[in-house]
Amino acid sequence: VRMRNKLMIQLERNLKVDPDLILAVMIHRISEQKGFQLLLESSEGIIKNLDFQIIAGGSVSAGDTRGEGIAHGLYLLSQYFPDRCNVSFGYQDVSTPLLSCDYFLMPSMHEPGGISQLEAMAAGCPVIARATGGLRDTIKPVSGTGSNVEGYGFLFSDFSPWSFYDAMDRASHFFKNSDEETFATIRENAEKAAYYWDKPAKE
Repeated sequence: VRMRNKLMIQLERNLKVDPDLILAVMIHRISEQKGFQLLLESSEGIIKNLDFQIIAGGSVSAGDTRGEGIAHGLYLLSQYFPDRCNVSFGYQDVSTPLLSCDYFLMPSMHEPGGISQLEAMAAGCPVIARATGGLRDTIKPVSGTGSNVEGYGFLFSDFSPWSFYDAMDRASHFFKNSDEETFATIRENAEKAAYYWDKPAKE
């Protein structure tokens, strides 16, 4: 079902239809805090060397000139790599992309708690994120191989395009060198780890 979703969203978003390309989604409020500039600065290597496709977008807050500049950069990225990058602006329904992609990107500058990574985890989507605040607390890094694989995320520490690229490289390597069962396991790990308020409410 997930592969069907992936191929259909590739077709719908005018991306190259190829199950072997790694589809990553980065939909947030477009601002400097969310780390879109790390994606822009490392995009050529991520797309050309690591075989990623990117679905990105979101809304820009009124008066946020830095956000507007980042949005323009995302637009140019989609023009430069039309079959590998799709960008949409304004309110985004993230549910379909999360149920179709291979990874969710959240390279935030800071994130006290974070909701987006929990939504991705609930959708069975592994997360590539910066180890800060609530992201570090809720995302367990992938470790092990085969049936012994644990975790559901790839973290990096420095807020730099080099560190972000390194995490993307590790995620790409895992995707390309894992069988379907192993990758399905980290999806299941993500779903099981999704944090809901009913537990602390009962406590």
